[in-house]
Amino acid sequence: MDTLFYDGQCPLCAGEIAQLRKTRGESLNIVDVHDLIEGTSSLSDGLPASVSASAPSKDQLLRVLHLRRADGVWLTSADANVAAWEGTKHGRILSALRWPILRHAVDLVYTLWARWRYRRLYGNQFDEARHAPQQH
Repeated sequence: MDTLFYDGQCPLCAGEIAQLRKTRGESLNIVDVHDLIEGTSSLSDGLPASVSASAPSKDQLLRVLHLRRADGVWLTSADANVAAWEGTKHGRILSALRWPILRHAVDLVYTLWARWRYRRLYGNQFDEARHAPQQH
């Protein structure tokens, strides 16, 4: 089963997650990053060592949306969001955001939004070099 990691202190994120829970039900494991304890194996439970070694830190999980596929593959940002909605009535529409002609624009908008969101929520703790989402 796929697992979505989200920032439960973000009001916009929490609203979308509430809708996602209603829509996806038990078919998606949804985890608030703030419920994780740094250094625990909860991010890598049941995964091969080669995959679990690449698990993101709690700080990285707070910067952008992360989704871990059942096979251990990690998706981030807009890719994670679109994957979270797969199999729903919204999934087909959202999949268009990953078309080559739209992908770059969507990724840029997501990156700018994620930086703004992180700064707004975490203020002085924000460090551009550490917290800004990496460009693809």
